[in-house]
Amino acid sequence: MKTSEQLWNVLKEHRLIALLAPQSTDQCVRAWEVLDPMGVVLEIALRTSAALEGMKALRQKHPEALFLAGTVMTRRQTEQAVEAGAAGIISPDYFPAVVQSCVHHDVMCVPGGLSDAGKQLAHKAELYGCGIDELRRRYPYQWIYKCFPAMAGAPANLDAARAWKAVYEYLAIIYTGGVTAENLGEILRRDPDAILCGSALTRTADDPDEMCREAERWLGALHPPREPEADREPPGVASKQEARAPTVVTFGEIMLRLSPERGLRLGQSTTMDATFGGAEANVAVALADWGADARFVSAVPAHAIGDAAINALRARGVDTAHILRLGRRLGIYFLEHGVSQRPCRVIYDRAGSSITEVTPGQIDWKAILHGADWFHVTGITPALGPPIAQAANEAIRAAKRSGAGISLDVNYRSRLWAPDEAHRTLAPMMQHLNLLICNEADAADVFGIGIGASDARSGQVDTGAYEDIARRLAERFKLPMVAITLRETVSASDNLWSACLWDGNAFHRSKRYPIHIVDRVGGGDAFAAGLIYGLLSGQTAQDALEFAVAASCLKQTILGDFSLAAASEVQSLAAGEISGRIKR
Repeated sequence: MKTSEQLWNVLKEHRLIALLAPQSTDQCVRAWEVLDPMGVVLEIALRTSAALEGMKALRQKHPEALFLAGTVMTRRQTEQAVEAGAAGIISPDYFPAVVQSCVHHDVMCVPGGLSDAGKQLAHKAELYGCGIDELRRRYPYQWIYKCFPAMAGAPANLDAARAWKAVYEYLAIIYTGGVTAENLGEILRRDPDAILCGSALTRTADDPDEMCREAERWLGALHPPREPEADREPPGVASKQEARAPTVVTFGEIMLRLSPERGLRLGQSTTMDATFGGAEANVAVALADWGADARFVSAVPAHAIGDAAINALRARGVDTAHILRLGRRLGIYFLEHGVSQRPCRVIYDRAGSSITEVTPGQIDWKAILHGADWFHVTGITPALGPPIAQAANEAIRAAKRSGAGISLDVNYRSRLWAPDEAHRTLAPMMQHLNLLICNEADAADVFGIGIGASDARSGQVDTGAYEDIARRLAERFKLPMVAITLRETVSASDNLWSACLWDGNAFHRSKRYPIHIVDRVGGGDAFAAGLIYGLLSGQTAQDALEFAVAASCLKQTILGDFSLAAASEVQSLAAGEISGRIKR
């Protein structure tokens, strides 16, 4: 897919552009790193000497970056911006030479003004050698114009833009010039599909947190949450009038897992067990086993190994209709089981896997989330690269608009990304969540919130400090619920397992289970699935927590990523049946 097509998909989905006149190259990189995970497209204006070098620095650090070059008025500026990596060109007026250069490179071209909407479309069609209608069908990223200045002569200029759309059906219009978070509603009343551009979004370019908050303010005004239907309970609460199974959507990577026999090391074994797993896939399997309508969204290659991964999910009742078939390889991970004082060891071979080829705007989240009660993702998925982080952001925002509950399990993986990158990517997602799941190491590494004398690596747990960490996370990110898992490590073979939950009103602690570990991988995913299931089933916060911890406990006694414990078994353990006596 061409970069202009990718950029167009992002603009269609999020419809927000942040205009930056950079004072340094670092501002370009920093602004993109803050705004891109939120779905906001960065426009770098050629008004300053730092602009072109900033574009080059951005592409050097992030080769996948999609951004616009603005205030482009000459052919030479167009060539320079395209060479620097711009995926689209924006001009304050209709400059024929700029249009010619853009079409030559097949790069999105957005002339601006108040009178040349049709003229620039006709010019593009002539240069492509096609008719106007064919231009719209074949080159949708060129079926666009900029209303500038949008608010200087409002409402006359806005009415003019509406007139263009009456003549040129489906014409996309970028509104800029005097646009603010406070007046964008006036634009949206006239053009519900408006793409908005504002310099106020980057006014605090040297303060990433403030820039993030300003972007969220604009996005909140542009994409207000859908009002819950009159007969629909709030997210996380089961309907009292409807007995239908809950629908949960998860998004992430499914991988081939290769493991030697327990007790053997990777370099020692001549055979390996081949199974499939992945955080969000594991959650979907558990929920499907418990009767939920579980939809798993991912990408796998169109060959026999991809088929086998899909069939493993289908065998457990997971809806795989939304798995994309693309790329050439399925990610692999090698698992060496830990025993006694020898820890479990994982080696990943996932670079270039199918899911890393998913592009922003490629997944129809609105259709996938139709009728869904909940959406779940982990921090592993956005760690796979900026395009996947963007897709996860798109999913979260679509879920928010649909009225579904949303959960994120931080699942920090130091081999995938650094703590500051994880924080920068995950922080903008936080305010959309209904539930955050993490452990004390995640809280410390990613969010800088350490607690007491806890040391997850040594198994030392300061249990009295967990309420503080949950409250601090909830307060910082305005989270309704925060769940924290507590693993006390006696050895690789024996752990103590429990969890706690802050529900906005009270702090809940679960039972504490001693576990003789058979396979700890997937234990956290079973916990996430159990908590989602409990909340959607109408259980109290305490009962949902107990169900989740019991589900996770049982999973760690089962080989493989997938939890195969029945809901009745989980409920029995949660109710206190811990003897392990034979069932006849």
